Amino acid sequence: MPDLPVRSAVNPPSRRDFLKTTSIVAGGALAGQLAIAPGAFAAGGDVLKIGLVGCGGRGTGAAAQALNADPNVQLTAMGDAFSDRLEGSLANLKESGLTAKIAVDSDHKFVGFDAYKQVIDSGVDVVLLTAPPHFRPAHLAYAVEKGKHVFAEKPVAVDGPGIRSVFATSALAKEKKLCLVSGLCWRYDHGMRATFDQIRSGAIGEIEVIQATYNTSTLKKFPRQPGWSDMEFQLRNWQHMVWLSGDFNTEQHVLGDGRRAPRSMHRLGGTHRPDRSGIGKCVRSLQCRLRIRQWREGVRFVSAD
Repeated sequence: MPDLPVRSAVNPPSRRDFLKTTSIVAGGALAGQLAIAPGAFAAGGDVLKIGLVGCGGRGTGAAAQALNADPNVQLTAMGDAFSDRLEGSLANLKESGLTAKIAVDSDHKFVGFDAYKQVIDSGVDVVLLTAPPHFRPAHLAYAVEKGKHVFAEKPVAVDGPGIRSVFATSALAKEKKLCLVSGLCWRYDHGMRATFDQIRSGAIGEIEVIQATYNTSTLKKFPRQPGWSDMEFQLRNWQHMVWLSGDFNTEQHVLGDGRRAPRSMHRLGGTHRPDRSGIGKCVRSLQCRLRIRQWREGVRFVSAD
């Protein structure tokens, strides 16, 4: 995303002042921009402190994007259920040339189920929530309660109670004028947004059917190791566990037209693949080939993979 021009002002706003006076709920790419474009407020003097909750691949990527977004941001705290994931994430960030922006002391590395609270309470300004989505509603609620600005990776919940919790937390964040955005990346891509605008303006006429094909690799699998509890095994393989991920359809196919949810959703085809790693014994893995969503006006969305 291109830089915004540096604004001249007699008393340029600090980054904290900017965040405090800007409320963004489900809009703007916080992980990629920290709610401000690179250099937009370069004259501001203070440093934004970032905390990372969930140190997997997506969390590491979100942290790198945040650190690259502006000269005066710094990663100061990290938390994960497992110490090896935290240390691996930290090493990857340093190897990517971001060492100068990393100030995570040993007493700001938090491990365990309560690590999110410790990160949020460590003095950070912005928290990146990228743990398995089952935990997102609780993590988000605590972050907003503590007055933190938040990037919450999608999906933000995996069930009805979680969704309702996020709705309530989002309303509270708006009242407190906190920045809260999700990781629905296509909503922040200039090309995609321009395409959506053209479609909604009627450039190609009335939409009757939409078909999309998504080609990707298979999900990672981590075979059980000696000494792992059932909980550790499932957490390390969270994408395969319905209670943690909401299943692949929820984790990867968060869909709406921006205004309302579909009236109905259907899945057609698919096969159950035996899995020798042991993961398939815990949860049936249905490889869906066709998904159909239909709105009341008769508009349908068809996706195949």
